[in-house]
Amino acid sequence: MGGFKMNTWYAGALKGAAVAFCLTGLLVCGQPVRAGEFSDMQQEFNSFKADGGEFESYKAQIKQDYAAYKTIIQEEFATYRGDILKVWDKAEVSTKKTYVGYSPDYKVKKVVDYDKGVIRISAVVPASEKEPAKVLEGHLKDLMTQNAQGAYKADQFTAGVEKKLKKKVDPSHLQEAEVGKKPIVGDMVTGKPRPTAKEIEAFLASMMGAATTSTEKAPKQTHADVVTLEVKIPATGRAVKANAYLADVKRHAAKRGVDPALVFAVMETESAFNPMARSYVPAYGLMQIVPKSAGRDASKVVLGKDVVLSPSYLYNGGNNIAMGVAYLYILNDRYLASVKNPKSRLYCVIAAYNTGAGNVARAFIGSTNIKKAAKKINTMPPEKVYKVLIQKLPHKETRDYLQRVSKRMPTYQPV
Repeated sequence: MGGFKMNTWYAGALKGAAVAFCLTGLLVCGQPVRAGEFSDMQQEFNSFKADGGEFESYKAQIKQDYAAYKTIIQEEFATYRGDILKVWDKAEVSTKKTYVGYSPDYKVKKVVDYDKGVIRISAVVPASEKEPAKVLEGHLKDLMTQNAQGAYKADQFTAGVEKKLKKKVDPSHLQEAEVGKKPIVGDMVTGKPRPTAKEIEAFLASMMGAATTSTEKAPKQTHADVVTLEVKIPATGRAVKANAYLADVKRHAAKRGVDPALVFAVMETESAFNPMARSYVPAYGLMQIVPKSAGRDASKVVLGKDVVLSPSYLYNGGNNIAMGVAYLYILNDRYLASVKNPKSRLYCVIAAYNTGAGNVARAFIGSTNIKKAAKKINTMPPEKVYKVLIQKLPHKETRDYLQRVSKRMPTYQPV
């Protein structure tokens, strides 16, 4: 990655640590977690399930909560998009690998493309503005000092969703959290986990010197221009961002018996380490957790109950990683446990994280019966399993996903 050897970074980070998880080639630790290793909350949830009437009522309530969640998302996005289009001719919004933030009046747009390694600042300024570069530099500095918590609070769409969830979802069903304070991009630019104002100032001068700027007429404002500044993130930035989550990955991977190299490869493929990642599904955060599907499965393991995971909960990096690791564990040790060869199971787990275990089964037998598919998979060597998945998975996105994650895993193995 841009001259920075990620596996060297990872080995150094692990040196001297007592790691309780597997680091064996490309294999996920396939040993099932024993019943005694589940948390008290998980046992409590299992007891709750035994009370059939109460459990069915709870499930029905959660289903209603998620229906309300879907409506809230649709309403808030329509409002958000409409407000953007009052100023801009295109509604540019955050994606899995791009963070897009707007000022309260929507006249300043800050974009961080984590995949391409580019920062772009655009601002609507009066046509008479004599020093637009100074205006842009100020906004760039603001972005350099912004952390995830600040970005979350400033996001008009997410703030609206969270506010309505609190009103329409039973508080006992809603899981919220405080978003962390890791930098949005300042660490990637400076190479410092928590850069100081002085360190940011030092980098700003060199960044502005290498920046490109452009000016055009504002699309929906009279006597105004849009000035845009674009700067590149150093090639080492992605490794710096990955390093910021090492402790969380180590802790949660050890707890669930999941190879941390798999966790990092999934995280890079899902979000390119964008802490504010969001997709239309919606899926949130580093490991792109979908609250209604993977989030529900994972919450039963992590929290001991089926709950509605709010945006604030999933924009907390530690929580997001905990949920992503738990879902990998569920896929490996439960849904796909009947696949005997650990390497074959790994390929299936990677694909299932993207498309679901049912679609993995479909690639082998044309239906979603996982147990029947496992019987066929168990007659094949891992290389043949991989080949079938690459050729027959229902969606091209998943076929590409499997290749990317598999190729990235060795990057995160210790040397």
